[in-house]
Amino acid sequence: MIWSNLEYVGLRLIRRFVFRGPGLDRLAWALPYFKANQATLDPGPIVDAYQDLLAHAGVDPAGKRVVELGCGATNATGYEWTARLGGQWIGVEPFALFDEALDHELLNRVRLRRPGAGDFETRRVKDLADVPDGWAELIVSNSVLEHVADPDQLFRQCRRVLAPGGVILHQVDYRDHFFKYPFHFLQFSRQTWDNWLNPGDLPRWRLDDHLTGLARAGFAAQVLKRQTDRAGFDRIAPFLDREFAGREPDTLAVTLAAISAKAVP
Repeated sequence: MIWSNLEYVGLRLIRRFVFRGPGLDRLAWALPYFKANQATLDPGPIVDAYQDLLAHAGVDPAGKRVVELGCGATNATGYEWTARLGGQWIGVEPFALFDEALDHELLNRVRLRRPGAGDFETRRVKDLADVPDGWAELIVSNSVLEHVADPDQLFRQCRRVLAPGGVILHQVDYRDHFFKYPFHFLQFSRQTWDNWLNPGDLPRWRLDDHLTGLARAGFAAQVLKRQTDRAGFDRIAPFLDREFAGREPDTLAVTLAAISAKAVP
């Protein structure tokens, strides 16, 4: 038995059955080991990371048409992106309700930080299906892919939306989102996880799941960066559920990764 499960399971039950809904980020302070979404605080670091990773992939994002998946309760990343890089930005957000007051606050922060910025070419849709075929030169996401229930369907839609020669970039957080316990969720059977402990949007995908799914959808993918916590994983490894036992430990131990991909002609 892992004694930390006494704390972990209790907190997971609270997260599943008590802390729910669109106000969760405002209540994150009350839930140990849970962090608020960065996009609700300041979009600057997110766009910094996108730029760094795209440079690493040899892609110049300036002036591009970009789709951001899972943009959250505001369009703040779009304001920061277009203020820096120009182009056009569409945010896709099927779940989070638009927070007009917070959006206005973050827009003003971007304007103060970048007073020379022109018009913000941004808009927001609820479904990737609302983006025209071949419109996007870039598709990006930050800590979204680990929450997607059906990544194969998403990757097929990305292929439809992506222009010839376009690039997709996913930053993925593979940790259990109670960050003190990055691998505890790999102990439980699918039935136990889905019925009792899953907050509703954490399917427990691993890096190899996403790479395989991208290949099925017709993409050639590369891992630009990855972080692993092999020591932390080894502590939980004897207790893995059979769904994960026997899989490659170095892949299961990945905590963060950046994946870029292009459609195979």
